[in-house]
Amino acid sequence: MKTKFIAYISLLISALLLSGCSQTLQPDTSQFYLLTSDSQANNKTNAIHVIGLRPVTVASYIDNPGIALQTSDNRIRIANHHLWAEEPNLAITRVLHGELNNLLSNSRIDNGQLGRNEDWQYILTTHVDQFHGTEKGLAVFSGYWRFESSKIQNNQLEGIPQESNVLISARFNLSSPIEKPGYTALVSELRKLLTQLSEQQAEQIARELNE
Repeated sequence: MKTKFIAYISLLISALLLSGCSQTLQPDTSQFYLLTSDSQANNKTNAIHVIGLRPVTVASYIDNPGIALQTSDNRIRIANHHLWAEEPNLAITRVLHGELNNLLSNSRIDNGQLGRNEDWQYILTTHVDQFHGTEKGLAVFSGYWRFESSKIQNNQLEGIPQESNVLISARFNLSSPIEKPGYTALVSELRKLLTQLSEQQAEQIARELNE
């Protein structure tokens, strides 16, 4: 009798635990955000200049599925349910690639995700050290970029470095108010800041190349 009573109590406890778990478990409410690009791919077969766009590098806190929000001068909170749909560095590279191809009419911009092509005449390198929102309602985007010429050595022996000459080296510090509360508005504003960066880069590169 005692054994049956103990078994009954065990079953009752298990049922209560399962019931509690079923009430506390919530469906996945994660939201995914994409840095969209309105630029169409251009096949520039007769471009005067060929520019290789190296994959954008980002600060470690940006290289994270969750979207970052600055809560104080020294604190960053990474969202658990508001997530990037793709790796931020790849998304930023993709957007810059499309924007620059449209803005620089006499240049072909190659996405360097698959490595370097031998016909690259120039190389554009971009690093992002801030890409987040703030609790004060700002979107923040900063970092630096470098534009350099690149000439393949006539002597192709392995181990001989390529000539490189930095033509432009610049920092960027961009920010703008977020029009509405929420992550959708934040991502939209960060996307606009990306356009601003591409316009700055295109203007300076065009001036350097006399386009």
